[in-house]
Amino acid sequence: MKRWVLLVVGLYVVSVSVLVVPIVLFFYKDGIDIIPLLYTYIIPVLILIQTVLLLIPFNIVTERPIKHRKVITSAIMGAFPMGFLVLMFIISAVLMVWGENTSAEYLYRWWLFIVPAVCWISWAVIFYKNYSNDNPKAFTATITRWLLRGSILELIVAIPSHIISRNRNECCAPPITFFGIITGISIALMSFGPGLFFLYAKKVKDKKITRG
Repeated sequence: MKRWVLLVVGLYVVSVSVLVVPIVLFFYKDGIDIIPLLYTYIIPVLILIQTVLLLIPFNIVTERPIKHRKVITSAIMGAFPMGFLVLMFIISAVLMVWGENTSAEYLYRWWLFIVPAVCWISWAVIFYKNYSNDNPKAFTATITRWLLRGSILELIVAIPSHIISRNRNECCAPPITFFGIITGISIALMSFGPGLFFLYAKKVKDKKITRG
């Protein structure tokens, strides 16, 4: 089953590359400079989170005991993109409504990161408390469901915010809101990973039963 984990992670990287890279190159004039940064700093973090989200599904399929630390790790890592989505949602919303010239003095400050940090901790606690030994599969399903909802909501704000910011000819706002779009797409794709793994695992088991 380990190879199926690697396959799902590999498909995730390919999916992100196929969707995000063309968008970056087509819609952003300095996209060619962003691509190396994307694969150096962002994609590795996304791969790590995707892999962690597959830990419990892997144990479920292989019928191994789910250790307490894996639940904690999955809850913490699953909450991380939720906190980041909140950050990009707030920034995109503020830039869309007030613009960069009005909000820059308050927006680009260290205290802004307190909000996603609190959100990260809150969602980690929520995800952790949602775990049940009787239905561990629901634990991963809850995390991925909220990741998908959060990414869609963030995209609903980030896309119009980017368009408005570009029309205003603002300095830093377009790159930030564009990054918000990339973030939303990447996390949305991530939410399908565990479900895809369960699908592969089911097909493998069905084949074994048929051969048996």
